[in-house]
Amino acid sequence: MGLLLFVMAVFLGSTETGSWNESLFNFTPLPWMYKFYYLKYLFIVLPGTLAGEWLIDHKNTNDDGVNSQRLLLIGLLCFVLIGMNVALLFSRILVLNLGVTAVLLIAIYYLVRAIAPANKLLKNCFCAGAYLLLLGLFFEAYEGGIHKDPSTYSHYFVTAGLSFFMLIGFYGLQLSKAGSRVVHFLALNGRNAMVAYVAGSLLLLPLLHLTGAIKLLDSMRGSVWSGFLRGVLFTGMVSLVTVFFTKRKWFWRT
Repeated sequence: MGLLLFVMAVFLGSTETGSWNESLFNFTPLPWMYKFYYLKYLFIVLPGTLAGEWLIDHKNTNDDGVNSQRLLLIGLLCFVLIGMNVALLFSRILVLNLGVTAVLLIAIYYLVRAIAPANKLLKNCFCAGAYLLLLGLFFEAYEGGIHKDPSTYSHYFVTAGLSFFMLIGFYGLQLSKAGSRVVHFLALNGRNAMVAYVAGSLLLLPLLHLTGAIKLLDSMRGSVWSGFLRGVLFTGMVSLVTVFFTKRKWFWRT
């Protein structure tokens, strides 16, 4: 994790023409396999490995003593936090987003603190998520604002931080009967992530074009709500294809 600061230093120094940072950044013996630029994804991947370690440690923990209603409330606030950041960052209402995020983090903190002594997973995920999210929001003005292509430091830290809160949200959601089914369905997709990643472009879109159904799907671009429904339908089809493969133990690893 500490090496990420050195990776960041090379990225920032590479903008200076003639510097050794620029030479290191541009050096690649095998362009098709390695570029220093690809190391940017470590800013998301390495924090994710922490979540994996904490989940493994939590696997044998008994959740019977956890206040389920309080945990559901924490999960709901986490989903609100994610939704507000997506909406307000997209709308470029940055000051309001920072204020709302701070208020929600304080509320979640006090709820988590009440049950954290018996649940290190919640405490760790909250601390990591809050740190990364706030760090990303402080980076937001840099590099022209948050965006994925080309990706920015704000993008790395905000998405990594929100992912921790998504994990907390699902943790709370699975305590209800309906919520546990939703989490199980999503988990089946997560177990076969590469299939989920390519099923849309390599399978569904070709089939839609061959059958002519793509015209029906494209006709739903007319309004915001029909466009939203189009996204839900397409994503739902991708998920069903992925679940089909997962249940038959047909996995694509990379």
